[in-house]
Amino acid sequence: MSRRSRRPSSASACLGVVIGGGRLLLRPALRVVARVRVGEVFTAAALLTVIATALLANLVGLSMALGAFLAGVLLADSEFRHELEADLEPFKGLLLGLFFVAVGMSANLGLLRSEPLTVLELTAGFLFVKIVAVTALGQLARQRGDSARRLGFALPAGGEFAFVLFTLAARRRILDGATADLLVLAVTLSMMLGPLLLIAHESLTRRWLAPPQQPYDAIEEHEVPVIIAGFGRFGQIVARVLRVKGLPFTALDSSQTHVDFVRRFGNKVYYGDASRLDLLRAAGAG
Repeated sequence: MSRRSRRPSSASACLGVVIGGGRLLLRPALRVVARVRVGEVFTAAALLTVIATALLANLVGLSMALGAFLAGVLLADSEFRHELEADLEPFKGLLLGLFFVAVGMSANLGLLRSEPLTVLELTAGFLFVKIVAVTALGQLARQRGDSARRLGFALPAGGEFAFVLFTLAARRRILDGATADLLVLAVTLSMMLGPLLLIAHESLTRRWLAPPQQPYDAIEEHEVPVIIAGFGRFGQIVARVLRVKGLPFTALDSSQTHVDFVRRFGNKVYYGDASRLDLLRAAGAG
């Protein structure tokens, strides 16, 4: 059997060992570490898991980043994920900084000078497809049109794992080096332009597409013992308790859309900003 034919089987076996063995062995091992009750030992065990999985993936010809990704998935699937997240929080900024430094070093910025139109067209096409796709997914999830559109502009950039995939594809000669460099640079530019697109979308929406501001409702009840400032989840829970106790109340919310929504279910809510003293006095406060 040739070396190339052994590589897919070795890679499959490695994935099976990491996923299956991780589920069977990782959780008991983390339980033993947790009994020590030392945060540094828990952090060291998590980092050791990531490094060992990355080295095992590299041993069978896979990317070390893919191995680290699989280790992260296994750790996130355990009951210790919140403890791990809290322990690794101090390292997050440092590791993100190192990641983006590595991305900047891997991007071939010379393509902006040699093939500017190709890079810009590829980046614009990628951003357009990503915005349309995410907006469509938001609408399939039954979000409102403006919410789905905002979701599309909030997530227009490529994912960080794209760099791993393009590098691995170029190493395996699935993509030629020039194409991989173009794709890496397009994803990098999409990350840079993503926040700017969201800011531009919010600015244009507020200026041209925002619904006209309606005047605050006139409050009819003035002699009420309770005023609920904000009728979100917590405010609705308080309202249910007051109804059970038979206590009247006046509910205020500063979102006209939310007020219209909760009124459909028979809730008597007034549109108004509870931070305004004149509105609170009109509602019977003081």
